[in-house]
Amino acid sequence: MHLIKIGGSLTYDAEPLLKTLKSYAKEKNKKIVIIPGGGEFANVVRNIDKALNISNSLSHKLAIKCMDLIGEVYAEIGDIKAYDTLFDLKREIEKEKIAILLPSKILLSTDIAEHSWAITSDSLSLYIGKLLDVREVIIATDVDGIYDKFPGGKLLNIINANDIKGLTSVDETFPILLKQFKMNAYVVNGKYPERVVYILEGKHNIYTKIIGIDKI
Repeated sequence: MHLIKIGGSLTYDAEPLLKTLKSYAKEKNKKIVIIPGGGEFANVVRNIDKALNISNSLSHKLAIKCMDLIGEVYAEIGDIKAYDTLFDLKREIEKEKIAILLPSKILLSTDIAEHSWAITSDSLSLYIGKLLDVREVIIATDVDGIYDKFPGGKLLNIINANDIKGLTSVDETFPILLKQFKMNAYVVNGKYPERVVYILEGKHNIYTKIIGIDKI
């Protein structure tokens, strides 16, 4: 099973990727689970939090629900079924091969994540990955990967989670959880669907691989 988080930054560009993944899953008989980011809906929650100083718990709850909203959008534009429980997802993905997970019911009922803006949908996708017992997560976003400095830096093809510092396209908790869960991740530009497919096929392309273990 492959887990792909499609960030909210791709909301207006996600349709080609979604349709490519749907075709790939059926043609190659591969199981793909898509986790949505919170997108612009989550930004609204951030602004409300900043203006009204609402509690961390409420911000956390609302931001997670935003992932469901983007997931509903992805389901429609990609013509992919969406599910809100792991039971339904695992059962139906045997037939459909691809599905979108609306994660709020799972994440809020288990309350497994810290209530903080230090945890975004990137880190939350790792929690889902742990529940699904996958060893790798693909983070499809609007940049090519992780750079040694930004802007104007060099794109890193591979990096240890221990070495991620400063401004990156993943949240600050992501490398910590990656090591804790002993998982690897790929950060890839989802505006180029073929790059995501190359990762699924184990082929080299433009992306950054993050190693969640002590040594590369």
